[in-house]
Order: sequence, then structure tokens, then C-alpha cells
Amino acid sequence: MIAKPPPDARLRFDPEALGLEEPARSFYRRPTVQVASDLVGAWIARRHRGRWYGARIVETEAYLGSGDAAAHSFRGRRTSRVEPMYSDGGHLYVFFVYGMHHCVNVVTRRAGEAEAVLLRAAEGGPDAPARLLSGPGRLCAALGITGESSGRDLLGGGDLRILRRPRARRPRIGVSPRIGVDYAGEAREWPLRFFDVDSAAVSRR
Repeated sequence: MIAKPPPDARLRFDPEALGLEEPARSFYRRPTVQVASDLVGAWIARRHRGRWYGARIVETEAYLGSGDAAAHSFRGRRTSRVEPMYSDGGHLYVFFVYGMHHCVNVVTRRAGEAEAVLLRAAEGGPDAPARLLSGPGRLCAALGITGESSGRDLLGGGDLRILRRPRARRPRIGVSPRIGVDYAGEAREWPLRFFDVDSAAVSRR
């Protein structure tokens, strides 16, 4: 097995000190648009050699399955690459694009529905450059997330987690069409991108 790259050392943090907790499976089984909005402000975290590294999610996009021409599962497409999208909510779907970038998605709904939320950008703590994780490829590179994690269960006790602070103040959420889906017909105009309007790490204004 090829060793996964380590996360950027500047992303080290203590989830307990921030009062972060893992959401239940029911959080991910909700409508995908709602999950995409609610993931803004949550943390994506990776454990490496007994220490946690992570960043606060500031930008997401919802992909709505077989009826969404921008989704990899459009019209029920079901290949070995796309198969993790058909998992129960709370799993990961990681794909490789342009021969150089990994992109990580959080699967939503119940098994068989093939919907997911792309994590487009996140921001680290005070030691991390503002745009270190600005864009889905940069996010995966900074945390060392690769295709090896595709299909992993976020609630399975593994090294990748989504964490949230209960009753935390919600960020101001902006909404727009998704980025880079001009091929998707009318779906390219759907307002399915959600972002923290006050974050400098958002990939595109």
C-alpha cells in the first residue's frame, strides 16, 4: 500500500479544545442542499501519527444525483469510481481530475441515492496561509487526502472526520451557481454553491 502524504503541519489543532463533536448519521441523510449549507462552518479533520490536523470548511457545492447533469451519478451512472456515491450518507467519495488534483465529497442521503457535497475550500488556523486550502485540489493536498480514502465511512472511527461545534453561531452564507459545470445544461445555473461570505479562503467570489 502506498503511504498517504502527511497533512500540512500548519493545520495541527485540538478538536476537544474547540468543543468539536462528530455529527450523527442522520445529519448526512438529510436533503443534500441542507447538508451542503450546514457543512459551511464545520471542520474537516485528519488524524496523522496520533495528532489531529484540520480546517474549517468555508465553501461547498451540492450534487443531486441522477437528475443533475453536473453529478457523476447523472442518469444513474455507476462505475467503479462513482460507486462510493451510492453509499449511505456519511461516507467519502474522492475523485481525481486533470491528472493532478484530488477532490473530496461527503456522500448524503441513504444508500442508493448517489448524492454528495463537494468540499471546495476551507481555512486553517492562524499559522496557515489564508488560501492554503482555497479550492478542492488545494484542500485535499493540504490535508493529504487521496483516492485511497474514497468509500471510507466518516463515522467508522477512521483517520478522517467531519466535526462541528454544537450551537455555534452560523457563518453568513452566500449562495451562487456551482463553478466549472458549464457542460451541465440548465443545471449549471442551479444555486447549489454555499460559502462563508466573510472568509478569505473562498475559492472564487
